[in-house]
Amino acid sequence: MIGIGAMIGTSIFVLIGVATAEVGAAVIIAFALNGVMTIFTASTYAELGSSFPEAGGGYLWAKKGLPHPAGFMSGWLSWFGHTVACSYYSIGFGLAMVNLLGYFEFSILGMSDSLLVKFFASVAILFFLAVNYWGVGATGKTGDTVTFIQVLIIAFFISFGIIYALDTKGIHILDPFDPIISSDKELTSILMVMGFTFIAFEGYEIIVQSGEEVKDPKKNIPKAIFISVGVAALLYIAVAFVCISNFGVAKVGTEWGENAVINSATEMIPIFGAPLMILGAILSATAALNATVFSSSRVSFAMGRDGSLPRPFGLIHAKRRIPHNAIAITGAIMLFMAIVFPLHIIVAATSIVFLVLFSLANMASIKLRSRLTEIDVGFKTPLFPLFPVIGMISTLGVAVYLWFLIPESWYIAAVWIVAGLVISIFARPKEEYPSIIDQKRVPVKPLSREEIETYKVVLALENLGDLRLVESAGIFARYFNGDLTVMNIVEVPRAMPLEAISQEYIDDIKSGLSKAIRTAPTTVTVRPYVSVSYDVAGAILDQTKYEAANLLVLGWKGTRRRGRTVLGRNLDRVVKEAPCDLVILKTKRLNKNIENILVISGGYFETRKALLLALPLAKEYSARINILSVITDDRTIQLVRGNAERLSKMCDRVKVPHDLKYIHSRSLVNTVIEQSKGCDIIVMGSGPQSALERTMFGAVYDRIIRSVDVPVLVLKTARGDRPQMQMPPGQPRQPIPGLD
Repeated sequence: MIGIGAMIGTSIFVLIGVATAEVGAAVIIAFALNGVMTIFTASTYAELGSSFPEAGGGYLWAKKGLPHPAGFMSGWLSWFGHTVACSYYSIGFGLAMVNLLGYFEFSILGMSDSLLVKFFASVAILFFLAVNYWGVGATGKTGDTVTFIQVLIIAFFISFGIIYALDTKGIHILDPFDPIISSDKELTSILMVMGFTFIAFEGYEIIVQSGEEVKDPKKNIPKAIFISVGVAALLYIAVAFVCISNFGVAKVGTEWGENAVINSATEMIPIFGAPLMILGAILSATAALNATVFSSSRVSFAMGRDGSLPRPFGLIHAKRRIPHNAIAITGAIMLFMAIVFPLHIIVAATSIVFLVLFSLANMASIKLRSRLTEIDVGFKTPLFPLFPVIGMISTLGVAVYLWFLIPESWYIAAVWIVAGLVISIFARPKEEYPSIIDQKRVPVKPLSREEIETYKVVLALENLGDLRLVESAGIFARYFNGDLTVMNIVEVPRAMPLEAISQEYIDDIKSGLSKAIRTAPTTVTVRPYVSVSYDVAGAILDQTKYEAANLLVLGWKGTRRRGRTVLGRNLDRVVKEAPCDLVILKTKRLNKNIENILVISGGYFETRKALLLALPLAKEYSARINILSVITDDRTIQLVRGNAERLSKMCDRVKVPHDLKYIHSRSLVNTVIEQSKGCDIIVMGSGPQSALERTMFGAVYDRIIRSVDVPVLVLKTARGDRPQMQMPPGQPRQPIPGLD
């Protein structure tokens, strides 16, 4: 949705009338050809975006594949392109607000419409600069919601417009398109308008900029790019067709201009057409502004941090942890462009910059292809290198044709390009800025035979002071002759760049993690791991897959939740999507010496595996296991007793003292709560749950987890190809350093 939102944005409400004024009904051809031309560059972005799923896009690829100053110029152009796009989106917001005031026949201090547009544009820019300065940003779900509403509004407009045209014109619906290219227009006019409207098709740059946050980027980035291009092209063509078929070229282009879509809705749907389209325009402009103000300031911040721009660009505010200088300078350029220049110059200048940027990306793809292996490539550009060559020539060619339509836009672009070339002489960017720590989604690698045979435990440690959790995970790893990975995820708010987390802070985390893993048994191989991520759950799941883990251990504070979550937003997602056996361990009030372990007997498969985790704890602390079987239905007595007896034999095999206890009760929850009063920890497997249940471990077991006041270990099993827990022979255990 992010690509579709960026491509239709403000442009679908503003550009259609302006473009129609230049080329008439052939605007439909211009949009169609833009869609075709975009496929060549989109293929390049699909290949490189899926192969290098990292923030940076064209800037990153030019830096990797082309000699200096191509990398610098790519970042320089990307910064200016996103910045001036913000100015354009703010103008779109201003136009929508002026239409809203006109609909309600309201004026502000007698200001003219043109002055009001600039006023509202400035207000919008200042507001979103403040939003970014205070470190607040819309989430991806918010952007998806806005895009969905926007598409619904446009789809309604298209549907109603076609019905309206058929009702009023019947078989003459196509008359305004005869001829589609008028005698006073040439083919070169279409090329000029293609360049002018190209800003509507630059959204796939934003898709690849989000590569680090995309699940399965090798598959989903190409899919998102091509779907976005196709949907955007169809929507532009359909909206232009509806406007022109109903009201003709002269009215849509010459008379209405940038207000063509809103005025068309007003004419076709007198009661609520205008408010509906104005709402769509305002939502689109604000969503695009919020996202693009964020991305434009982060481009200049990244360039400042790697030495391409002066050091102040790369500084982080000490308290707010945001790139305040980059935001301020970027905002000043936005305001200047929005206030000083008219809409058509801003649009054309933005299109020129992106066209040149895309030509550099095509050039870089030719150089980078030789470095890609079969494993790296998620999508291969067809007919290579023909596609990137056509993409490079077509984007540069259309950019040149814009000179003949709006030469002033080329003056602005040329000044920026020359300034960039001059600055690049003094820029000394690092070849690769050292990452703070692993902050990308890790690929899933093929498993070697040794890795398949080695049992792996992964512990996601949120609280570095929770030594009992580290101890327990280490005991599990030692008991099953496996390795232990202890990971800590540093969560970064979406409105803050990952680089805002200082190296000093990371060093403190690493130091604390190093101290924490000393509590693990000395015979266990322990690997510490720190990740900086926007998505805690995603980082945990990715590392679990990368490690090919058999057991994932998570700690839980025991906080009772209300609403739709059981354990918390991140924990709930990990529990649902974990690719291996998963343990939730509540260590609050866990005694230093465990004496009594209460195992809840349920389904044999789940309880057997849960018991396999209770046994190493029992042997470690010389504890006694109490196997509790609650009989809620007399018809299950034989089954319950059979399961309990098999669990008893498992304890006998490793010589762990234990008791069997059978209780007849209608309430499993109340019985467990009552029996838990004399134990040090409860161990249980997950219960049955249907596909429709919104539970983590089954409705009854969720209630037990949240209700008991003693430590709990609950296991959720994963049936798959990974090695299962086996019964190791009973043997003495070493004391845990620092705890025993």
